[in-house]
Amino acid sequence: MNTSPEQTPDDGTVPPAPKSAEGPKFWFVSVYPLAAGTALWVLGFFALFGLLYDDPSYAVLFVLGTAVVVGGAHFWLQWILEGRDEPRPRQFPAVLSTAMVAGIFMSVFPISVNVDVFIPLPLACSGFALLGTFVFSLGTERNRLVPALAAVLGAVLLLVGVIWWLHEREQEERREELLQDVSDFPHEIAVLDLPGWEPTSMWASRDLGTASIGYEPVDPSPEIDGFVLTLQSESMEDLAETGWTPLHSQCESDGGDKPCEEHGDVVVADMSRNTGERFEARTEFTDGVAANLMTGMPTDENDEPAIDFPDIDMVELAENVRPAESGEAEEIASTVMG
Repeated sequence: MNTSPEQTPDDGTVPPAPKSAEGPKFWFVSVYPLAAGTALWVLGFFALFGLLYDDPSYAVLFVLGTAVVVGGAHFWLQWILEGRDEPRPRQFPAVLSTAMVAGIFMSVFPISVNVDVFIPLPLACSGFALLGTFVFSLGTERNRLVPALAAVLGAVLLLVGVIWWLHEREQEERREELLQDVSDFPHEIAVLDLPGWEPTSMWASRDLGTASIGYEPVDPSPEIDGFVLTLQSESMEDLAETGWTPLHSQCESDGGDKPCEEHGDVVVADMSRNTGERFEARTEFTDGVAANLMTGMPTDENDEPAIDFPDIDMVELAENVRPAESGEAEEIASTVMG
């Protein structure tokens, strides 16, 4: 057996020992998720507000920023680890990038399902990064990547399950609340009994004495895509007590400023403004209770009508308004709440 000492360079110097990869790993896990998460969090707020005003530019910028930040950090860390003789240098960057994507997803998911759960993006990214790093450190060189990725994915699935359970619970509470409001409503509720229109939303208030049902076309064509009708039931006696001016008193024929047309028991008013056309049809569908049928137009990012006003007959629509049958209003409430 050869027991001769290791060969040294001719000048007598000892070759430098390989640099440890633990330092870059530590700093990337400690700083990168917090710093990148904070920057993306701020950009995400702009994206969210932009979407509320139909401006997707910030959302596109958020997606591109996420790709640049996560992708850039991934390959930068991989390059550092390759220079430090880290075995399998692609594994740890993959875990860290997966943790970042998981954190971004979990920050957005509650908003997408309308659940009142706030998950700060920097903390989510840091939490998943620490979890993935911990499980990664427990494994061997050949058996550490899959368990680390599985741990991050398992945590995501667990949180998704909890948030979805909260979503279903909130939906059930809102459904029961709406059913109770409809059951306690002191007057009859008007419904639109006309093929081609289906209820999509509903609310009722006993205190205000008002109930509304939103309707949309069953099979919307491009000409009426986004067009909606709102059918509001109101106690004429309660309205008189509040001092609200009924529709017929707003008509030009009665001293008002709205152009109206009377068709038997139906009064149709042109409520159009410079921003678009809008019509209302009002009728007393049962003793002491009025139904007010209002049109709603879709708008673009400039708050301008996205379509031309459809060719519909407001009088015909109003003539198909009737009182809800026993249990029908409750059935509509259950349907619109899913």
